[in-house]
Amino acid sequence: MERTFLGARWVGEALDRYHHRPPRATIMGKRIIFSNYHYLAALLHIYTGTFNLAQIAELAGLPLEELKFHRAQLDFMTLVDYLKTKFSEWFRETLIMRDFALEEYADIAWEYTKLDEMVQSQIKIPLLERLKHLTYAGKDCLAAGKTLDTYDLNVFRRLMSFFLLAEAIRPTLSSRLVREKALPVAEKTFEIGPYKNWQRDSQAPEKDLLEALRMILRERTSHFL
Repeated sequence: MERTFLGARWVGEALDRYHHRPPRATIMGKRIIFSNYHYLAALLHIYTGTFNLAQIAELAGLPLEELKFHRAQLDFMTLVDYLKTKFSEWFRETLIMRDFALEEYADIAWEYTKLDEMVQSQIKIPLLERLKHLTYAGKDCLAAGKTLDTYDLNVFRRLMSFFLLAEAIRPTLSSRLVREKALPVAEKTFEIGPYKNWQRDSQAPEKDLLEALRMILRERTSHFL
């Protein structure tokens, strides 16, 4: 069974769209000048901090020195920042709009902890703000003997599922909001026990997950290179 790595899925789909782009396609209003190899290398920068430059170059089919050269070019690094932002937006929307099983959330949360720090912040800050507002709204509803509307209830449940597992994998200062403030409201609103009690040691070893991520990235991108 393939692991649920949203970033790897996005990289593959983004490279597919790029490969099949119209002849006069542009990015940020500019004509496209990058090969599939260079575009993939830019996409893979969502994982900087987990994959070093040599590993990114290998996955993208580029010599390391060539990648280093392009990282010194404004156009390439502007593309990198643009793609990080587009991915962060897509990741947030996916978490808000879709349900996943517990095992899938575990994969998603683990992969999230492997993303570039800027990407993590672009994902985390807006979603935590959303979670905070839903926590206050849920608390008010409980006090009034009401429930959140269906849409907000689903978003609250999805965000709690994700953040509980992400904090179990790598605790941060956000644990205070997630566990001390949001969790008591969530427990009175929907079933959250399996997510609250999930432990990191129930997941595959780190080295196995990293190898699975590399393999999936290769499988989703190699036929475009």
